[in-house]
Amino acid sequence: MIRGLEIMIGGEELSQRIDERIRSHEAAVSALDARIKQREGDQPFDIRAEDGFKTLGELEVERQRWRDRVTHLTLLRDNVAVKQRYLLGKSDLRLADLISSDVADESRAMSNEGDVLPTRAPIDGLKLTIDGEELHRLLEERIRSHERRAERWKREQARTPEEQTEDEPLLPDEVCACEAERHEWRAAVLGFIRDHTDSTQSYLLGEADLSFGELLPEKPGCVEQAEYQEPASVGLHLERLTDRLCRLVTVDFTRAERDTATAMIGSAAATNFATRSSG
Repeated sequence: MIRGLEIMIGGEELSQRIDERIRSHEAAVSALDARIKQREGDQPFDIRAEDGFKTLGELEVERQRWRDRVTHLTLLRDNVAVKQRYLLGKSDLRLADLISSDVADESRAMSNEGDVLPTRAPIDGLKLTIDGEELHRLLEERIRSHERRAERWKREQARTPEEQTEDEPLLPDEVCACEAERHEWRAAVLGFIRDHTDSTQSYLLGEADLSFGELLPEKPGCVEQAEYQEPASVGLHLERLTDRLCRLVTVDFTRAERDTATAMIGSAAATNFATRSSG
């Protein structure tokens, strides 16, 4: 499962980047060799400004750290599978010397990481864990379903008047064409998602992800019909209520007052209807 910011990198590029860091460290070792040679004969506590006021012993310790780093990176580089792809987190990038070049900082960071116990962050809301292979399988099923429906609407559009029956009348061409295009578009969208997700990973999906990918089981026909009919039923009741309220406006009101009251009632009813429909 991908958590937080992680970098996907090919083995060949990873090996090249590590090799660049090795050459950089080897150059630092060579520079220290030259500086140490110039200071042959120094006393243990002698310092020089050009060496950052470091003693000869401190320069030798620094050189050894760079040498150890070269050995470590060489071991990493020689064991990278160039044909594989790697998913690297912050600690991996630091270990491979790809985000820091300061040995002292790296040593402190690496030692501190060992002292921290791994923690599991809480999951925000209700989310489902699904592995990449199952995700691809479900997407493939939805794609095939949309492709079949698009073909059915195209066949419907191609029907002739001689083929229509009382139970199966002809449908308008524009309706058939629109539905076929809509299913083809959804198949293309789901295909794009399938082609740009990794089957070797696991995914944490929320309600919006599940809906967008059409990953939940399809609704039964009776449920869809009930959801379609509910807003229409609410609208009919509101229309009747508005009519009854308008009748309650007394004839003693002026025309302007009756018009204002009727408009306010109609606006309130429309707002209520819109709220119920969007829910």
